[in-house]
Amino acid sequence: MNMRVPVCLGFLLLATAAHAQSTTTTVSRQTNSVTTTGQGYGATTTRTSQSSTTTYTTTITRNPGGYQPMGARGYHPMGH
Repeated sequence: MNMRVPVCLGFLLLATAAHAQSTTTTVSRQTNSVTTTGQGYGATTTRTSQSSTTTYTTTITRNPGGYQPMGARGYHPMGH
């Protein structure tokens, strides 16, 4: 198995982080993972394989005080 899919996911997250001041992407062959961190977030994609099944799991974490495009309380449609 290769790491193309997790690397692509890491770069996709990197490309969509237009508001982050700086980002870092790390590929680890030992842990079969790709980690991207930015100003207000972190994302890790890990690959696990058993027999003929391969699973990719992505965990996204938001750092307190990070960029919040909808404000601290999130999105609220008019009238709600």
